[in-house]
Amino acid sequence: LQSPISQSPSRHTLLEALAAIPGVYVPALYDVSYAADGTVAAVTPNHPAAPAEVLKRVVTVLPPPVTKFIVPFINVVHNRAAIEIMRGCTRGCRFCQAGMIFRPVRERPVDEVLQAVDEMIEHCGFEEVSFLSLSSSDYSYVEELVRRTVERHGAKKLSVGLPSLRIESFSVDLMDLLEKGRRRSGFTFAPEAATDRLRDVINKPIASAELLATAEEVYKRGWTTIKMYFMIGHPTQTLEDVQAIADLSKEVLAVGRRVLGKKANVRIGVSTLVPKPHTPFQWVPMEDERVINAQIELLQRELRGPGIHFSWNDPEETLVEAFLTRGDRRLSDVIELAWRKGAKLEGWGEYFNFPAWQDAFAELGLDMDWYARRARALDEVLPWEHISAGLKKQFLVDEYVHTYQGGVVDDCREHCFSCGILGYFKEQRRDAPDAGWGCPSLGRGKERQPVDIAPIPLYFNDDMSPELTGQFDHRVPQRREGTVSKRIGD
Repeated sequence: LQSPISQSPSRHTLLEALAAIPGVYVPALYDVSYAADGTVAAVTPNHPAAPAEVLKRVVTVLPPPVTKFIVPFINVVHNRAAIEIMRGCTRGCRFCQAGMIFRPVRERPVDEVLQAVDEMIEHCGFEEVSFLSLSSSDYSYVEELVRRTVERHGAKKLSVGLPSLRIESFSVDLMDLLEKGRRRSGFTFAPEAATDRLRDVINKPIASAELLATAEEVYKRGWTTIKMYFMIGHPTQTLEDVQAIADLSKEVLAVGRRVLGKKANVRIGVSTLVPKPHTPFQWVPMEDERVINAQIELLQRELRGPGIHFSWNDPEETLVEAFLTRGDRRLSDVIELAWRKGAKLEGWGEYFNFPAWQDAFAELGLDMDWYARRARALDEVLPWEHISAGLKKQFLVDEYVHTYQGGVVDDCREHCFSCGILGYFKEQRRDAPDAGWGCPSLGRGKERQPVDIAPIPLYFNDDMSPELTGQFDHRVPQRREGTVSKRIGD
């Protein structure tokens, strides 16, 4: 790969060499066959260099933060230093692809983060630093990090930000530390659902009472705006769950008005669930367009008036995201054709060209809704099934089943639920036991609880009504030392 230009390898040789690198996927070295119904029948290697399964690679120790940037001479949206303090998440939200594929958790040492802050301020002159992760308040040393940062740079008026906060791990002590090192503008939380029941469904168990209590503490400390992010389209969601978004938002505003008067505001952002690969939701259908539009219209009526700002994602843009997320390699022709028809600046709402995508699908004889809104059977070969993030399929199936029971799975820092990640990377963990891994020690585990399969919709009829049909392998109660399966049919 490092040959001089005069001795550059051929494209074929280069692809072979790339395929030999663990974790590198070379699509050209795989053939895809399709069943009569259009689903993927098999993905098979067509070259000895291509493994049957491409397993992701994991860095044991996070690389040093980048501390030297080109500093713009105009004001930009993200005008701040950003340092990754933790990679991965142990919470197990069922809709979250990043939380699944970035496992295991690895934490950066506090001293390394502080050194990076010093260097960024020296080189770039930023007045704000943002400590990044999927869940910044879950970083084991977050209070120490914020306290020491404020102590070092408080005199410079450095603002400290934690952009991803979980209500249940956000303490009053941390709030007081941030008060010393942050401009009082807004706090952001992402409950994702507005009822306790639906938050259990997505495995993000936060009590509404806890959210309101946290909001009151935030307002009491002088912050005027609370931002909350929700999703519509979750499995089992009802109209009452959607109405609850408006009700909970108004309750938070009422708390703020009681504390701060008219200075208090809430900003509500609502997006539509796009079921992602490598998550327990990869088998569920995306919500019907008519239902999504009706839910957005409901929230538009309810979330209006002084102190409330409501924003939502365009359903057509979300549909494009969905079929690209869940599609197979046949969509490469769709992408090229849509581009030729004018779809070029799709990330900018004012230039988004949905008709180009519609025309491309029609011309190629493919169906957007078939890719985006179709429920997948548990035994269907998914287009990404030969690419592994280290998670066992059975773990995802179990979590899918828990979805329809509203079953909550604990933070896996406390108990190992045998997702499979430690089995793949146990040697790395033994070689670097102090590298900030966020999983329990090897050999420490908890029995997986039995799952009652009876009420779970496994397949869907053409009219999308749930029906328990078909069969699949389902694990019964077990310990980590072994696996026992039984066949459950209709």
